[in-house]
Amino acid sequence: MSSSLPSHEFVRVILLSVPLIVGGILHMIAVKADILSYLKKPIHQRWFGLNKTWRGFFIMPLATWPGVILAQKLETLFDLNAPLLTTEPAWLLGLLLGLGYCLAELPNSFIKRRLGVKEGQTSDRFKWFFVVLDQADSAFGCMLAYRILLPISWTTIVLTIVFGTVIHLVINVSLYKAGIRKNPF
Repeated sequence: MSSSLPSHEFVRVILLSVPLIVGGILHMIAVKADILSYLKKPIHQRWFGLNKTWRGFFIMPLATWPGVILAQKLETLFDLNAPLLTTEPAWLLGLLLGLGYCLAELPNSFIKRRLGVKEGQTSDRFKWFFVVLDQADSAFGCMLAYRILLPISWTTIVLTIVFGTVIHLVINVSLYKAGIRKNPF
């Protein structure tokens, strides 16, 4: 008996990550283009800093929705014995994933503000912990949202958080090199 994970598990991890990838990229483009600038008001400046704004809470659910639609279309192409994403409406998954994405970033921002770290910066203390946390927090929040709606195994949750964290880091560095992000982390 093989100890490796079945290939459909990896397909699920990738499919569950697609909405986060699409949403994150669309959000960064919206920030760079200053779309909906009137919503660029801090949720609570002292607690979370200037970068956690109402615009993110509005754009992320909308930006994640096309990713859900794409992932649902891709899911129908694969022969999965138990589809996940197509069991729920795309708008509902997009809404909860976008909110999960944003909400999960708040504790990290709160901690960094208490440590005196400026918005958009990484702490000099515990630098690599915060670099990883900056990438993992949103994946964790999205997996909580998925877990509310979908029957996902704990293995899939952990693998998606790890995969999502790595992909988030790769995309952030790519967006930085393309001039869309101000810093790679």
